[in-house]
Amino acid sequence: MTDKKKFIPILITSALSVLMVAVSRITGETDIIFPEAAAVAIGVLAAPVRSWNTSKLRLMLTITAAALLGMAVVRFVPFPLYIKIPIGLAAVTILITLSQTNFLPAISACILPIMNGTHSAAYPLSVVTVTGITLLTLHIFEETGMRNKYRYVPIEPTRPLIRLRLAQVIIASIVCFIPLALERPFFIAPPLIVAFFEMTAPSSPVKKDMTTATVMMALSAFLGVSCRILLGEIAGLPMAAAAAVTTCAIMFAIEITGFYFPPCGSVGLLPYIIPQHTLVRFPFIVTTGFLIFAAISLVSSNHVKHEMEEAEKENSEHTEAYNHI
Repeated sequence: MTDKKKFIPILITSALSVLMVAVSRITGETDIIFPEAAAVAIGVLAAPVRSWNTSKLRLMLTITAAALLGMAVVRFVPFPLYIKIPIGLAAVTILITLSQTNFLPAISACILPIMNGTHSAAYPLSVVTVTGITLLTLHIFEETGMRNKYRYVPIEPTRPLIRLRLAQVIIASIVCFIPLALERPFFIAPPLIVAFFEMTAPSSPVKKDMTTATVMMALSAFLGVSCRILLGEIAGLPMAAAAAVTTCAIMFAIEITGFYFPPCGSVGLLPYIIPQHTLVRFPFIVTTGFLIFAAISLVSSNHVKHEMEEAEKENSEHTEAYNHI
């Protein structure tokens, strides 16, 4: 994209934030705010190369099914959160694997309603609406030549990939247990779980620059909190305006650093759905949680390295065969 065209994804992502927060404030439905919408917009509109191997249709179906899956866990699994979350993680990971994609934001779409105890139909409706707007924008970008069309290649559920996914679910569930048992969920906020899966994925670019990843996650959390407090609570501006400033600031930081890490976007919008009294400590807890997941991803990499390499090798071979069809 040219420099001028780079502003368009920023404006689109900010507009989505404004839409969600404004409708949420008008209706009183906090479940309308879907923070992962910013991550999806970053991954498919802003990033030079699409962040996930998925078609537009599969992306929409996967994220919608994940949202409904999370709500189903809330309704039909009568256990504490430290049991519900692993069940949700296992279910959504199976969903992603069966979708033959690596669309990891679906994890957040499933885990967020479980953590919030969401029952409102406003949540899946919001997920479908904002994701649909993002994908429609992507289609327009592709048709007008602003972005190259992406050729999706199905990711086969090979044994190495299944072993990798199993290891990711087990490790993430273990990490989540103590914060959930102690009722400190921000340490394992949904975008952090997505980040962990990203960091332990085959050929993860995040692992090559953990310092920038940590700084960007901390900055995004700080921007979300500071904009809500300074612009929304103190200056009295509409929360939608504060959310727009948050999103713009995060997007500019991403463009400046060239570090397109989608979970940053969702972390920046989380402050708009959490209680006011938790705002001040939110950036510190999120940053600590990310560091914990990052450290565990590095420690566990030796255990999952073989599965990662085998999964990558088999998928590369499948991609090459597919391209020759």
